[in-house]
Amino acid sequence: MLSMSDLIRWCKENGMAIGTARGSVGGSRAAYVTDIIDLNPETWHTVFSRFCNEDRQEIGDIDVDVVYDDRPKIFKYITDRFGSDKTARVAAYGTLADKSVVDEVCRALANTVDKDKYSIEKTKKIKKAFEENPEAARKKYPQVFYYYDGLVGTRISQSVHPAGMVISPVTLDDNYGVFVKDDEICLLMDMEEAHEVGVAKYDFLALKTVKVIRDTCNYIGIPYPSTHTVNWDDPEVWKDMCGNQTAIFQFESSFAADCFKKFQPSNIFDMSLVTACIRPSGASYREQLLARKEHHNPSEIIDELLSDNLGYLIYQEDTIKFLQQICGLSGSEADNVRRAIGRKQKDRLDAALPSILEGYCSKSTKERGVAETEAKESLQIIEDSASYQFGYNHSVAYCLLGYLCGYFRHYYPMEFITAFLNNAQNDEDISNGTELMKVYGVKIANPKWGISRGGYFFDRDHKTVYKGMSSIKYIGEAVSNELFDLSKKKKYTYFMDLLSDMEEFTALDSRQLDLLIKIDFFKEFGNQRELFRIVEMFNMFKKGQAKQIKKVLIDGTPLEPIVKKYAVGVTRSGGEAKSYTLLDVMSILKGVEEVIRSLHLEDLNDITKIRNFYDVMGYIGYTSDKPEDRKKLYVTGVKPLHRKRDNKLFGYSMFTKSIGSGVESRFTVFCNVFDKEPVQKGDIVYCKSWERDGIYFKMLDYEKVY
Repeated sequence: MLSMSDLIRWCKENGMAIGTARGSVGGSRAAYVTDIIDLNPETWHTVFSRFCNEDRQEIGDIDVDVVYDDRPKIFKYITDRFGSDKTARVAAYGTLADKSVVDEVCRALANTVDKDKYSIEKTKKIKKAFEENPEAARKKYPQVFYYYDGLVGTRISQSVHPAGMVISPVTLDDNYGVFVKDDEICLLMDMEEAHEVGVAKYDFLALKTVKVIRDTCNYIGIPYPSTHTVNWDDPEVWKDMCGNQTAIFQFESSFAADCFKKFQPSNIFDMSLVTACIRPSGASYREQLLARKEHHNPSEIIDELLSDNLGYLIYQEDTIKFLQQICGLSGSEADNVRRAIGRKQKDRLDAALPSILEGYCSKSTKERGVAETEAKESLQIIEDSASYQFGYNHSVAYCLLGYLCGYFRHYYPMEFITAFLNNAQNDEDISNGTELMKVYGVKIANPKWGISRGGYFFDRDHKTVYKGMSSIKYIGEAVSNELFDLSKKKKYTYFMDLLSDMEEFTALDSRQLDLLIKIDFFKEFGNQRELFRIVEMFNMFKKGQAKQIKKVLIDGTPLEPIVKKYAVGVTRSGGEAKSYTLLDVMSILKGVEEVIRSLHLEDLNDITKIRNFYDVMGYIGYTSDKPEDRKKLYVTGVKPLHRKRDNKLFGYSMFTKSIGSGVESRFTVFCNVFDKEPVQKGDIVYCKSWERDGIYFKMLDYEKVY
C-alpha cells in the first residue's frame, strides 16, 4: 500500500499541499485522521487505529484532502510508481432508480401495448401511487411491476470517479477487468465491490480550504505548514476565532458559528468537541455540552472514561473505549460490535451481548442486576447515536485545518482574505471575504492599472485588496494577466503609449477598453471624459498606424500645429495636398494628448459614473476616493418607518453608499426633514448635518444633488 509519509514528502517536494490524511471503514463514509506517531516530517509514520483489527477482512479507504489542480499529478505519480497494470481509477456507475424504472417500463409499454394506458400523465400517476403505497401500486399495475424488479438497480452509464484510485498487489486487467474511459484506465468494479477483493482505495478529495491555506502561504512566502511547526495553543488566535468565525473551516454556517461562540473553545480538543456535536448524533446532548454542563452517566466508571468529553458519549472511539476498557472486549471485538451497532446488525449485537454484560458486571462494584441495567442503558445510548457518530480523528483533523484558517486570518489578514476571495465558490464566500476586510481594517478597492491581475491581489503598503479584473464583464483571465505583465515592463507617462502597446502586446479589444475606462481602471492617466477623448483621437489616427490624414479633419482645430510639426502637407511637386503625410504619428498622438489635458475637461457626472460602473460590474460600487466626496451619498434604498403603538409614519430609513469612500450607512430621516426634499433609490444627496444616537445615525439636513 502507498506509504502516506512518502506521498506527503513527494507532494511537498513538488510544491503541493496535503490537508489531512484519513482512513475510513470500508463501505462507510466515516473517516479518521492518521495517528501521527512521530511529528518529525523526515521520519514520521502513521497508524490507522481502526485497521488494527485482526478480524477485519476489508482494507480501509484512505482519504486525502488535496488541491484540485494537483490531483492529476498525484494520479500520475502513483501510476508511475506502482505501474499502470496494478493501478486504476475507480469507476462510477449510473443506475436505474425506482421512478426511472417506472418511466422506462411505461415508455416501452406505451410503444408496444397501449399508448393511452401508459401515457406520460398516466405514468406520473403510477409513480405517485408507488411512492405513497408500493404494495398497493404493485397490485394495481401488475404489468408495470412485472418488469420492475428485474430492472431496478441496472447500470446504464459508466464514468470515472473524480477522486478515487485503487492500488492492487496483483495485475488488474487479467484478475478483475478494466476499461478505458476519457483516457483513464478504470477498474470494472465499483467502490463497494473493490472492498471485497482487497484492493487499496484512495480518495483524493479536492478541498477548497487546503488551497486557501496553500495560496496564503505562497503570498506570505513560506512553505505549507507541517504539524510540528504550528503553535496550536496561541491565545490570540483562539480569542480571535471565538469572536468571529467567518471563513473558519467547518464553522462557516450561522448554526455552527453560534455553537462555536457558545462553547468558546481554547484548544484543538475543545474545538473538536464542538465539531462533533454539530453533527446529527449531537442533537440529544448539544445544548448541555455547549453550556459546559457536566453529564453524569449511569456509572462512575463511565464518567471517568468520558471525563475528557464532560461525560458525553460523542465519538466512535468512545464506543470502542466503553466496549474495550469497561466491558472487557478485545480491540477487534469492540470495533466489530461498534460497526454492527452502526449498521443496525442486531444479530451480531445480540451474539456479543453476554460477553458485554459479563465484562461490565465484572468491572462494576454494584450488584449484578443494577450493573446489567447500567450496561444496557449505555448500549441504548450508543445504539441511538451510532449511525451518525463522528470519528475523533476525523474531527481533530478538520479542526487543525480550521485553526490554520484562524491563524493566518489573524496574523496575515490581507494574504488570507485574498486567498479566500480568489477561491470563492459562491456569492456568500465573496460577501464573507468582504466582511472580513472591514473586521481587519483592510480596504477593498476596485481593479486598478498596474496592481490588479485576473484574481484579487493585495497592496501590503496601503493595506488594500484590489478586486480581480476577471470579475469585470467580458474581461477574462488571459487578457487580465497580459495587462498586468505589460504594466511591469515600463512606466507609462502618456496614455497614447499605453494604448499603442495594448494594441500590439495584448488581446484587449475596444469593448473591453471602454469597460475599463468606465470603472476608472486607468484613473492615473486622467478622468473618464479625457480618456474617452484620447481614445477617440487614437482611433482617428488608426490606432497609431495612420500614414495620412485629411486636412479637413485637422485644419482650424487645436490639432493643426501639432500635426504640421510631424507631417508634410504638400505634394511632391510642391502643390497643396488634400491630406497630411504623417512622419511621426506617435509624436503627434502624444501632442494631441497634451492638448486634451490642457483643456481640463470636467469629468462625467457622478450619476453617470455610478450607472456606468453598475452596467459593467453588476453592483453599486463606484467610489471617487476624494475626501470632498465623502458626504456625497448615493441612495441605495428608502424604507418608511412607523411607530409601533399607532402605526403612524414618523420617518424613513435611508440606505446610502458614500461616493467618496464607499462606506455604506443607514440613516434615520424624520418626516419634517424628508418631506422638504423627498428622495428615492438612485438619487444622490449631500449630507449637510448628521448626529449619532447610540447605534443609530440621524440625518438632520441634506440636499439633493442628482
